[in-house]
Amino acid sequence: MQTNTDTGRQFKIGLALGAGAAKGWAHIGVINALREMGIQIDVVAGCSVGALVGAAHVSGRLPAMEAWVRSFSYWDVLRLMDFSWRRGGLLRGERVFNAVGQLIRINDFEQCQSKFGTVATNLSTGRELWLTKGDLHQAVRASCSMPGLLAPVWYNGYWLVDGAVVNPVPVSLTRALGADIVIAVDLQHDAHLMHQDLLSAPLTPDNLHDEKLVGWRNKIRQRLSRPRVRRPDVSPTAMEIMSTSIQVLENRLKRNRMAGDPPDVILQPYCPQISMLDFHRAEEAIEAGRLAVEKQREQLLPLIKNKHF
Repeated sequence: MQTNTDTGRQFKIGLALGAGAAKGWAHIGVINALREMGIQIDVVAGCSVGALVGAAHVSGRLPAMEAWVRSFSYWDVLRLMDFSWRRGGLLRGERVFNAVGQLIRINDFEQCQSKFGTVATNLSTGRELWLTKGDLHQAVRASCSMPGLLAPVWYNGYWLVDGAVVNPVPVSLTRALGADIVIAVDLQHDAHLMHQDLLSAPLTPDNLHDEKLVGWRNKIRQRLSRPRVRRPDVSPTAMEIMSTSIQVLENRLKRNRMAGDPPDVILQPYCPQISMLDFHRAEEAIEAGRLAVEKQREQLLPLIKNKHF
């Protein structure tokens, strides 16, 4: 069952982990840095990749997830991508979420070590759906199902997609789960600065050992990425248009929602060099998360374990 180790504090601290695709590994750095400061997190709410990292944290498997993602190479990321053109998304998602299931190990929200919830979008109604009970894996997968990229999830009679469509940084859900103080992690504030290629790792002599492997994977890379120097009259790729459009919409929605329900502390990891599918750049993202906590250290000090306002 979900537990909360109460140490006599007069308030509960919640962590709202926002959407951001490959930048989401910054959440790992944030959680590690908060723990090192002595800040105890009682409630976690996650959207998209925030739901994925949050699930690892509340299941006690964050160190295992960190070791896993730090080991990723460019080719490891490609191997996890099971491409499909008939399932409502470019990727089926079976490989990566099967691996995540083996990593997290628990199956139900009731097994979490602290209160946890994820945000998804109901395609039938267009409404925000908070998932806090039942199948943990399906809830995380639904929250991560970016429209056009990952296939939607059939859940309790509805098709669900990425929670970032309705609530990119789930401050509201964090409060609803009982948090008195909310620390929000915003990964998309620097999206307009991103100028790297999608799947930007170059081919190297070490990667050329298998011509057949490089052949089809390089074709995929060319389809998903853009040239480093683009002529002004060359149209962006479909993937680039989709990802940038989603980021623009998410940022506008996020600003509106956070204006009406602002967090108590906002952390903004700075990693514009990491694009949507750069999941092999975990080391950079994790470090950005750690630095974001350090930058807001003065605001966070009153929240250290056993301290009261």
